[in-house]
Amino acid sequence: MSDAEGSQDVPDDAASFLDRVKHAFTDLAEVKVVTIVGDIPVTIDTEGDSTRTTLGKATIEGGSIVTIVKLLDGDVTTVMSEDLVGRAEVRAAHSEQVAASLDVIPGHLATLVDMAERLLDL
Repeated sequence: MSDAEGSQDVPDDAASFLDRVKHAFTDLAEVKVVTIVGDIPVTIDTEGDSTRTTLGKATIEGGSIVTIVKLLDGDVTTVMSEDLVGRAEVRAAHSEQVAASLDVIPGHLATLVDMAERLLDL
């Protein structure tokens, strides 16, 4: 079956399942923790098990820490506004959130591996 034919041959239920599996793997490829101090509008939309957070501004002038962990290549990037450098309590709270986010990853990966193995056995 070619790629062009593949989408036609896959039943809707299977295509939906495969889309959900792809989405789950994509979600696991990156962990992003954002800590913002100040008045910034935040919108949180939830669809199924996924949550999308949108900030009211494209650029945060100050009062923020962002950490992005790329699980596939191991890159970790943290950007902190200068005004939070001296705020140990905010930095500590952000670090705790990063650690908590990373703590759940091994369990999620184990579940996905188990799912993949069961699918291969079908």
